Amino acid sequence: MSRTRYLDLDDRSEDARELMRQRPREAKQFMEMYELSWIYHENALEGMVLTHAELRQAFEPTGVMDSSMVHVFKELRNQRDAIDFIKSEAKAKAVKYNLTLVKKLYEILYKDLPHRMPPVYRKDMPLHRTYFHDIVQPQLILPGLEQLFDFMASEEFRKMHAVKQATFSHHRFMELFPFSDLSGKVGRMMMNLILLRAGYMPVIMHSMERQKYYEGLRLPATQFGHVVMDMMDNSLDNAFKYFIPGYDETARRQAASE
Repeated sequence: MSRTRYLDLDDRSEDARELMRQRPREAKQFMEMYELSWIYHENALEGMVLTHAELRQAFEPTGVMDSSMVHVFKELRNQRDAIDFIKSEAKAKAVKYNLTLVKKLYEILYKDLPHRMPPVYRKDMPLHRTYFHDIVQPQLILPGLEQLFDFMASEEFRKMHAVKQATFSHHRFMELFPFSDLSGKVGRMMMNLILLRAGYMPVIMHSMERQKYYEGLRLPATQFGHVVMDMMDNSLDNAFKYFIPGYDETARRQAASE
């Protein structure tokens, strides 16, 4: 991954932070919309596509609810709780990336759901699932996680650029794919925790780009990093469109002049 690309992301992220510092009320409104979009796309990525009305109703109950949606809405609220958890962790003086954190995220996402399963590592090699990249054999999950977290605690990892930390660790976590369910959601939450701690906006894996994300997981970690950075750029574009009238036209003119 090129240093130039990292620097460009750093510069654009600082520009977005400055806009939000200058306009706190609009920043709050934007982040509320952004997090709602995050929840929508997280679920769409896993195959649960919701309408805007359903998404809104999950967080603003009117008192009238289709009984068939009760558990769906609970799942969405759990997703919001997981986001709140990593936002809180991102402000902590230190974060330990370990099995405790993985299980905590898993338990938040599964809280009070009827099909809830304990955080037990998978014991099979599922044939029909959303993801199609190669994953390790079940007996390699625990030693693989321990090795990953040992590396994430190392000086070598700390010296990496934060985007590289996030993409490398997520790529490896998804190769380990520890749980039969929720591995993707847990892995993306951990990736965004790293990004939030470094001052970046959380990256949304857009459902319309799901194939790009899935195929990226089949590539080496360095190439997968470009997939994530493309989506980080997209998130920043959305922020600039919100805060800067005519941003799309300005960006097109700049691209044409280069």
